[in-house]
Amino acid sequence: MHRPSSRPWLLLLVAAASCLLLSTWTAPVQASDVHKEGYCVMRNNCGSKRTFGKQLPCPDNTPAVEPDTELRELLVSTCGQAYQDSKACCSQDQLEDLIASTKQASPMISACPACWANFLNFFCTFTCSPNQSTFLNVTATSLSTDKKPVVTQLDFLVSDQYGSGFYDSCKDVKFAATNGYVMDLIGGGAKNWREMVSFMGKEREPLGSPFQIDFPVEDSTGVLKPFEGVTRQCNDTDVQYRCSCVDCLPVCPVLPPTPDEKPPCTVFGVSCWSFSLTFIYTATLGAAIAMLVIRRRMSAVKNSIGFEPVRRHDEDEDEDSQHLLDPDQYTSRYVVSALLQEWFYHQGYLCAKHAWRTIGICFGLVAFFSLGWSRFGVETDPVKLWVAPDSISATQKAIFDQNFGPFYRTAQVIVSYKDAQAPIVDEQSFRRLFMINDRIKALKTERGVTLDDICFHPTGDECVIQSPTGYWQDDIHRFSSSWKDEFEGCTSNPADCLPEFQQPLKPDIILGGFEGEDYLSAKAFIITYVIKNSVDAEIVEIAHEWELRYLEFMDDLVHNRIEDIRTEDLRISYSSEASLEIELNKSSNTDIRTVILSYLVMFLYASLALGRFQIESPRRMVIDSKFTLGMSGIFIVLASISTSVGIFSFLGYKITLIIAEVIPFLVLAVGVDNIFILCHEFERRKMNHPEESIEECAGRTLGRMGPSILLSALSETIAFALGGMVTMPAVSVFAMYAAMAVWVDFLLQVTAFVSCIALDAQRTEEDRVDCIPCLQIQAPQAIETDGALPAWVRKYYGPFILNSSVKRIVIAAFLGLLTAGLCLMPSLEIGLDQRLALPSDSYMVQFFNDLDGYFRVGPPVYFVVQDVDATTRHGQQQICARFSTCSDSSIANVLEQERKRPQVSYIEQPASVWIDDFLHWLNPAIETCCRFRKNDPTKPCGPWDDEDDCNICYADKDPGWNISMNGLPEGEEFIKYLGEWIKASPDEYCPLAGKAAYGDAIKLNAAGDRVKMSHFRTYHTPMRNQHDFIAGYKSAHRIADQVSQETGATVFPYSVFYIFFEQYVDIIPLTLRLLIVAMISVGLVTAGVLGTVKVALVVVGVVAMIMVDVVGAMVLMGVSLNAISLVNLVICVGISVEFCSHIARATVESEGSPDERVFGALVEVGSSVSICLALDCMHFCCDRLFIDTRNTCHIVVVGFLGYHADKVPRHLCACIHAFQDIRSILLPHVPSDCCGRRVAWSRPPPCAAVVDPEREGVQLQSWIHGLVSWQQPSVVQETTEGRKIVAGRRQ
Repeated sequence: MHRPSSRPWLLLLVAAASCLLLSTWTAPVQASDVHKEGYCVMRNNCGSKRTFGKQLPCPDNTPAVEPDTELRELLVSTCGQAYQDSKACCSQDQLEDLIASTKQASPMISACPACWANFLNFFCTFTCSPNQSTFLNVTATSLSTDKKPVVTQLDFLVSDQYGSGFYDSCKDVKFAATNGYVMDLIGGGAKNWREMVSFMGKEREPLGSPFQIDFPVEDSTGVLKPFEGVTRQCNDTDVQYRCSCVDCLPVCPVLPPTPDEKPPCTVFGVSCWSFSLTFIYTATLGAAIAMLVIRRRMSAVKNSIGFEPVRRHDEDEDEDSQHLLDPDQYTSRYVVSALLQEWFYHQGYLCAKHAWRTIGICFGLVAFFSLGWSRFGVETDPVKLWVAPDSISATQKAIFDQNFGPFYRTAQVIVSYKDAQAPIVDEQSFRRLFMINDRIKALKTERGVTLDDICFHPTGDECVIQSPTGYWQDDIHRFSSSWKDEFEGCTSNPADCLPEFQQPLKPDIILGGFEGEDYLSAKAFIITYVIKNSVDAEIVEIAHEWELRYLEFMDDLVHNRIEDIRTEDLRISYSSEASLEIELNKSSNTDIRTVILSYLVMFLYASLALGRFQIESPRRMVIDSKFTLGMSGIFIVLASISTSVGIFSFLGYKITLIIAEVIPFLVLAVGVDNIFILCHEFERRKMNHPEESIEECAGRTLGRMGPSILLSALSETIAFALGGMVTMPAVSVFAMYAAMAVWVDFLLQVTAFVSCIALDAQRTEEDRVDCIPCLQIQAPQAIETDGALPAWVRKYYGPFILNSSVKRIVIAAFLGLLTAGLCLMPSLEIGLDQRLALPSDSYMVQFFNDLDGYFRVGPPVYFVVQDVDATTRHGQQQICARFSTCSDSSIANVLEQERKRPQVSYIEQPASVWIDDFLHWLNPAIETCCRFRKNDPTKPCGPWDDEDDCNICYADKDPGWNISMNGLPEGEEFIKYLGEWIKASPDEYCPLAGKAAYGDAIKLNAAGDRVKMSHFRTYHTPMRNQHDFIAGYKSAHRIADQVSQETGATVFPYSVFYIFFEQYVDIIPLTLRLLIVAMISVGLVTAGVLGTVKVALVVVGVVAMIMVDVVGAMVLMGVSLNAISLVNLVICVGISVEFCSHIARATVESEGSPDERVFGALVEVGSSVSICLALDCMHFCCDRLFIDTRNTCHIVVVGFLGYHADKVPRHLCACIHAFQDIRSILLPHVPSDCCGRRVAWSRPPPCAAVVDPEREGVQLQSWIHGLVSWQQPSVVQETTEGRKIVAGRRQ
């Protein structure tokens, strides 16, 4: 949105050039019949066509005359030495009118001497040339109000060479006050010289020429010769005519290319990085295949049945060898593990023995820490949520707001048809737009606040409203049946149709969805209401109150509830400054049902998965069900969250919507695994050791599983805590809350939940009904089995995954995936679409979509300059551009050079340079600007003061005003004139006055004797996506750093969106640091708990490979890297360890051969981990901000399933693969594969060594139905020895 200013003088400036064509002509009664050198075609003024019209020339086809002395002096001083000895076709009055007219254009053009010289030459030749008749021809005349013949139409034949030279010298001249071009004013935005002169000559009274001046390509009469004068180039060799870089591209030095402009390294169209990795992988794979072929030919032993040869156990071996993971059968060889096992054994025993006391103490502590809820608060301010208070951008924003005032508030409306392809520019749409605009302007709050009370009006009383209706000054009565012609004229020349606030409305600001300049095909109207902003809270509150009323009206309008305005066929998008915060607040209220539903589903799932159901015995079912135990597990999760919130609320950390909506799911996801592991291990222990008491069994269960639970919980807590290093407050606070919640959840699980398990076991032994323990019933004896899932793993999956051929194929495939992930990493996009922070049904989502699709103007950017003393000549040269001695590296020159490569700089429009406009305001040649009264030199003259009563600034100064800056004001004189300039309002007489454009651009020091800081305004290119915003931010800071380095000034850029994008400058290095530190922490914890550096290194390697593939999958799924996904990646490190820590420890700590240990861990521990589907609860989260969370977690599951088996020691391979394949079955929407290394068995795996050849080819469909969470009551398993297992005892 353009920063507006009120400029009534633009009406006359647009017509200034046209006035020069009409105000200087006189003529007798003859028509132009003679066309030869020395003859005129018109002279003197002969009246006007209407009473208050402009003077028109009358035909005069007589010879040119010698001017008198006074006229010649005036003619030479104005039009140059060419008229020193020549005749002329103009009179004294004509020349004075010419001078008066050029004074109006001088403030705009004189900064470029070449353009100014050509401009004067063009009109001096047109008015006074003694050879007028050779290139001018009167084609129509009429009678004036004085009954005299006047010229009403003529032809002016101009050569291409002269016209092009004139246009080229002026096309790049800037008018800084409007961040635009002079050509927009004198040429109607012309793209070539014919458009420029045609605009000047078009009859448009009172704003333009009072008669038509045509510029034919050829003379159809054959009597004219094209005018071929000499033009000055903007880079003329004569320094007197050379323009500055700001106004002349050829003068500018060539900027060195930025890194973004350098071509990327490619090989055959593929990046060097991807090509190198692919080549290495292909070469390695080819070498491995070749070695395998050679090795097989040399090997005499081949596997004929598809499995490695194994040696069998003796049949009479102790049956207890089948339970190698039983903690009774081994003693830990690592002191830390032994101490942990001993500690957890005693802890479990005491918690089971004193169950109710333990539960009471735990939840008493939970209640105590939850007292912190008394200081509970919710943070909803977007800036405080997403921006660190000590960030550089936040500091710079504070500096800008304090010195220049905060950027304006805005309310916007985008109107289009629901049929997106239908043009919106029609009479019905315009009339409805007038009505909508009128209703909004008339809105009034309960306290009587209206738009007029809060809107921005820089120089007058009219609000700045940028709307298509502004072409008719927002007055529907001006909208006539000829609206289409008026619309085309206004969009072509916006300065002809000024709105009430008197600033031209560029079509790009108010229209959208058109191509080129076909404005009639626009698909959308855009209205922008500019509202005052302030650091004063009371002013902001008043604006906020009106915005709420505006939002109510827009909601009624969208739903067609406004009388007299039918909108059923319209698509209306809208927003206000308050919209985003309001919508963020609403999103928390819409998700409470989701949270409740998710927990109910998880409660039901946990109850079914933990229990055993003998369908043929309903009485047994109500006893063996685990609804109470499942409820206690869910309650523990809630208690951990309550504790975390209480602690941090007490410490003063406000909760955010992320915490409220995501942490419950996250803690549930990472904590429910431990519930299943503890329950299943307790059940197995009771089955294998029925003679143990409940307390003993609970102690040994926790002794066995506690260290691995500690390992996973500690890894997750550290990973979450590292997320607190992210600078985005919402994410860092979320990470701290989550870390505390996960750790408290672990503490409650190894204490209170163990007590709950013991109480539930006691209830089951006493045949008491679940959920109603006071009711005891008679029921048949429970049939204990190993379960369908462990049986399937033992019988089918284990032997298959350990096949050597399968392992080789899968290893190659997953190394390929690793290579693909590395290749994709450089393509990872950065950013966070603000739409993800909103509910999917929020009206703001539609608004952002339409804004991206229709708005064609980039956001403003201000380059703030400090530590430059503009009262000195050196300081002025460090910031100016339009003087010959300005530094090439000045902020103004650098911005202009960068504007000329917008694809790199993301800067689109010329900068507003206050120092240039101020010093040109002092130019005595512009007699209507800087003037002071003779009788009181302290008071400036107004536009209506007589010239004889005023002194023109610098008119008699020696040295005088000049382009080299010699003699321009310094010190106190500079401050004196600056104060007057900044208070002067621009008008048609002096458009360079500074109040409107620069009223808030300059900040003096406390003493008022020097410029403390100032800003230079320009505009970014349209920002369509996150890449554009980030690139624009980086480019602006690159430019500011370059200027600071070369000039010694302190320069920083500011735009309203910078504060949200600073995080992306170093997010990639931050990601690498966090992930590396997280993985190192995981490695240290793993090594410390397990006592083996080898396994720790392997686990870290596995996690690193998972992260690579996660990033690759993020690229494919369109998940960008931002603070939220960064925290997710760190979380993924902890989740990856969560999946493998139990199996890793069970394998490392067990007795027997590597094969026996891995197989036992796979069957018993791996199946418990596999049965947990907690991650799927993320699907119930409808907070769009954490779609990335869900996707990233699923990516982690995929990566984990594929890579754990490939990289862990070979005795862990089968365990990981079993988890992967089972997970893929239970989560059919998540793709997964398997991999592993070759394992040469020296002993058969316990409990499942024999594969039935008849069943070896069984299809997935035949056993997938057995993978349910309950066990069939009639299952009676046969062991290889033929013995039955019933109720935990061998028969």
